Amino acid sequence: MRIISIIVAIIVAFSLYFLIVDRNSLINFISKFQNEKKIGTSLKTNNQISEKQSDKSELPFVIVKSSIAEKTENILVVRGRTEAIRKVEVRAEVNGGVISEPRLKGSRIKKNETLCEIAAGTRFVTLNEAKMRLLEAEKKSNVVQSLGEKGYSTETNKLTQKTILETAKAALARAEYEISKLIIKAPFAGILENNTAEIGSFLNIGSLCATIIDLSEIKLIGYIPELKIREISLGSDAYGTTVSGITTKGRVSFISKQADRVTKTFRVEILADNNDELIRDGETIQIQINLESNKAHLLPQSVLTLNDEGDLGVRTVVNKTVEFFKVKILRDQKNGLLLTGLPDNVDVITVGQEFVIEGQKVNISYE
Repeated sequence: MRIISIIVAIIVAFSLYFLIVDRNSLINFISKFQNEKKIGTSLKTNNQISEKQSDKSELPFVIVKSSIAEKTENILVVRGRTEAIRKVEVRAEVNGGVISEPRLKGSRIKKNETLCEIAAGTRFVTLNEAKMRLLEAEKKSNVVQSLGEKGYSTETNKLTQKTILETAKAALARAEYEISKLIIKAPFAGILENNTAEIGSFLNIGSLCATIIDLSEIKLIGYIPELKIREISLGSDAYGTTVSGITTKGRVSFISKQADRVTKTFRVEILADNNDELIRDGETIQIQINLESNKAHLLPQSVLTLNDEGDLGVRTVVNKTVEFFKVKILRDQKNGLLLTGLPDNVDVITVGQEFVIEGQKVNISYE
């Protein structure tokens, strides 16, 4: 007990000394103790921040581009050829020698203009004979009819005379038809593709008199693959550009219902303008057909990638998490690809997409 009392007395004495005599030393000691405590707390806080920053620095960094979908024209481009709207070989329907001067190829022909004239020969004589035979048959028919009404003619006689009358009418019609076909006329306005038959030449039935083509309008012929044929409809706007740079526009006028057995493509025809007949039959032409408009993103080709299933698409960032979207290439342009299948507003990874996977958290930087 005595020792404890002595220790307590010493502590009290020291306390009174520092409180009364050397108060400055006591204040300095307390201040130093508090600073050490603050330093320890600060070091602990800094360590926690460093740990958080370390965790954050472990996430991969990617560069993204904010993209907004825009309405764009959906165009199908195919290679094709031109074809005259009408092309016909005018041929003789009766036999005979040509008595008209030939028309030179390249000449412009009007509708119903004479192309070839065939010599009549004895056809007018045959026509007169047919008229007289018809007149004779009509009079005999009237006599037989009158006798029949009086009971002096049998039904057989009536039928025989009626047959003779109809035969005479047919002979007259045939003679008139042959005379009407002696002059071969143009069925429509156009251009001669070859010389008409030479004077003095003999034409049989079916012999060629002339070939006429009509280039007032032009048909653009293209062949569409199976994947695209259902996107085209009759009346769709279309444009064409020849190898020489002549352009035209028109509308889809025909879509084949039957595919080519070899190429599995479908024939499509566009009826287009041909001002001044500058586009010729058989030229190679590039055809652009307007399809239904779509909303698409214009992105560089480098953003395309494949997922684990082999699907073509792009990787995006949503709430700092990687997401994969399948895309469809609408059209390839000089400044990038037009892609569909993405949301209207999206952050697309442009750098680092090959080093992240779907569902992974990432740090992002914008272009």
